[in-house]
Amino acid sequence: MNVIIITGAAGGIGKEFIKLLKDEPGIDEFWVVGRTEGKLLKLKEEFGDKIVPVTVDLTKDEDLLRFQDYLKEKNPTIKWLINCAGTRALYKKDVSLPRMLATIRTNCVGNMAMCYACIPYIGKGDHILNIASAAAFQPLPSNNSYAASKTAMKFFSLGLRTELKSRGIQVTCSCPAWVSTELMTFEPDEIVPIKKLPGVTTADRVAAKSLRQARRGKALVFPTLKCHVDYYITKVAPHCLIQWYATHVEADNFKEFIESGIIT
Repeated sequence: MNVIIITGAAGGIGKEFIKLLKDEPGIDEFWVVGRTEGKLLKLKEEFGDKIVPVTVDLTKDEDLLRFQDYLKEKNPTIKWLINCAGTRALYKKDVSLPRMLATIRTNCVGNMAMCYACIPYIGKGDHILNIASAAAFQPLPSNNSYAASKTAMKFFSLGLRTELKSRGIQVTCSCPAWVSTELMTFEPDEIVPIKKLPGVTTADRVAAKSLRQARRGKALVFPTLKCHVDYYITKVAPHCLIQWYATHVEADNFKEFIESGIIT
């Protein structure tokens, strides 16, 4: 049984990948992975019977172990593993510690765990596509744990690419900048680090370019010109200049953020 697995499939970039791959030849099922069963069932209503909802909270060990058992039971051939699951922590000072840690546990640990669990079922010519972020290029005060988690995902993907090269498994990491998704909607218990999003793009553009470049065997994908420029600037610019950019352009509400006493 040939399957495509997409984490964070219920919205944003993940849902765009379903649209792009729904007519992929030779695919029997799409395993859509997320925390909320109701959202996953809506995908089945929208895209048809090939959609198989798999409810997994990537921050919970018991859910990850249950998913690993599900893989053993079904014994699929995974043609694409696409890790889109992501969140960010911009909470006010009284938020609980587990909620603060959810960013690292989802963006980094959970997506790594999905790779570890799925690799035994991925073969020559098949793909792992991890969605990181342009935040992986630099420290990002006021969105610090998010940037750290995406940095980890980028380096993990590049190392995994080398480890799996002899097995013919392609690994690609996509690094979009600001994307117009639900993550750009801030809740009442959050502070807004940025008011004007520089170089904002759309989820469909990110998914389309990421998929296209992954098929070409690229290691890193820069979905927009801004991402490309940011990547190379952070390679050569002095650290003090990079941090000035991070706190005056990428976080234009930085002063208010710091005065609030929040640490991310």
